[in-house]
Amino acid sequence: MALDSAASLAGTTAYDFPGSFNTIGPAVASRPGTSGGGLYQPASTSFTQGPPPSSFGLAPNPENSRAAALDASGGGPAAVRLASQDEFGNMVGDIKRTFTLWVQNAEKKIREDFSTLQRDRQAFEDEKARVWQEFVAQKQSEYDRIRDDKRRADLEVQSSARQIRQEREDARAKLVSDRVNMEKDVLQGRRRFLLEREKFRLEYEAAEKERQRISEHNVATETMVDINVGGVIFEASRHTFTQQPGSLLERLMTGRASAPRDRDGRIFLDRDSSLFRSILNFLRDPSAPPPSRDAAESEALCQEAEHLGVRFYPYPLVYAVGGHDGSDHLAATEVLDVENQCWRPCKPMHTERTYFGAQVLHSRLYLFGGQNLEYKALCETECFDCLRGSWMAGPDLNVPRRNCASAELDGRIYAIGGFDGTQILSHVEAFDPRMKSWMPLDSMTVPRSSASATTYGGRLWVLGGTSGSRLRTTERYDPRAGKWEALRSDMIEVRSAGQASNCLERLYVLGGTDQNQNVHSSLECYNPEAGGSWIFRKSMQVPRMDFGCSMLSDSIMVGGGQHGEVLSSTEFYRPELDDWQMGPPMLSPRYGHQLLLVNL
Repeated sequence: MALDSAASLAGTTAYDFPGSFNTIGPAVASRPGTSGGGLYQPASTSFTQGPPPSSFGLAPNPENSRAAALDASGGGPAAVRLASQDEFGNMVGDIKRTFTLWVQNAEKKIREDFSTLQRDRQAFEDEKARVWQEFVAQKQSEYDRIRDDKRRADLEVQSSARQIRQEREDARAKLVSDRVNMEKDVLQGRRRFLLEREKFRLEYEAAEKERQRISEHNVATETMVDINVGGVIFEASRHTFTQQPGSLLERLMTGRASAPRDRDGRIFLDRDSSLFRSILNFLRDPSAPPPSRDAAESEALCQEAEHLGVRFYPYPLVYAVGGHDGSDHLAATEVLDVENQCWRPCKPMHTERTYFGAQVLHSRLYLFGGQNLEYKALCETECFDCLRGSWMAGPDLNVPRRNCASAELDGRIYAIGGFDGTQILSHVEAFDPRMKSWMPLDSMTVPRSSASATTYGGRLWVLGGTSGSRLRTTERYDPRAGKWEALRSDMIEVRSAGQASNCLERLYVLGGTDQNQNVHSSLECYNPEAGGSWIFRKSMQVPRMDFGCSMLSDSIMVGGGQHGEVLSSTEFYRPELDDWQMGPPMLSPRYGHQLLLVNL
């Protein structure tokens, strides 16, 4: 290096850097009593020569080394030559140049390192930019992939939705087609049935005429007939006994029914002779029903007439009882004159009431529960004796209730559910005329108010109603097991404040309202042959809720109710024809009432 070259100049002295001077070579000794003329006066006559600093590359001078060796061996003081000012200046210049070269080399190395750092930084920036571009490209690629996946998913969803809509439309079209075909089949079957029934009726009438001819020929000479009833002999004309076709007396006289004979060969009936006397007197003069002294005799007379198959009125009696006309609670009662197709007033109830339960038992109307002018739930029962035309008090319910359902099964009247003023009830009780009291039964599975009830298949059915929300569920009660059973066959529509009826061994439910306050006109029929499903039949002409419903011959009769206004109109439905016809309007519009049929 340049420092090594500068230090190897002839006669130059090596110095120890950095720090203070340690040696000045060759070793210098001052003569006694004199002062050195050099730059430095040593403190002793012996100096130790140190090695030159390796960082400057200064090599020792040979002459100085020899002088130092002689001085160390005792050969006498060596002559010391002090460096001149020029030499010292050269030495300083060499040091300066050496340091300058070192600084330049350091700067060069720093510049090279800086250049290297710059290149590394540039390479890092380039790598960073490349990695960022790759990241951006990857991100864009992933975004494009997600967008494509989303587009494909949207297309699949749209395709699935179109397919579902198409399948739904196809299913709806198939359902409509199946329904049309089923209705055609039902209509054709109904027509065949009507033709067969008409053919059977003609054959039956022909057979009846032939039987009548033979019977009349056999008993042509018997104008008077003796009959033994409870040991009392009654004698009447044959015409009197055969006045009502289909009765037990008519069938006995014509030979279609057999009866035991007494010792004299007379027909013997083991019945109450006093009751039979009243009925026989009515057959002699059917212009008015037989009188009765009290309620007990009236009930016994009705039961005896029912046993003999004798009717005191030529047509069934349909009573419209109680309800609300939009302004007041009603006690008014009216009865349908079937022959003249009009309504006639009859004796009102003792207590105005609405939303009550009612049934017919042994030719009596039983009305129980409901609400009155104070809008409280009632537990009182009223009974109407249709034969005497009078109202009387009956046994009170165990639990006051309004909006309850009711039905009659096997000679017992059921009060089902309802509202007692604080809660909706699942409680059920039954009236037994033999005990003359109400007895609690097993409760329903669901509390119900404004439900519909009827009998079907020897069981008690309860349908719809409300239990906080309006229902379309059904359940039935088996009186033999004494248990309620919830059914899987829910109605098609939610129904509360509707009605149910058993007509020609078919279960029907109709009218009412749903969760959205829509009043129904629809009619559903229970189809046990199709796994217990429900099917729609022809709807009523007028939507109704809180209306009355009753059976009349082979038809379902509905009347009154409300739909925006209180109704007085009536309608009749014939299941065989699946057709509705309007009937005579009631005298008073009413809702929350009952229609009750009595065959008396």
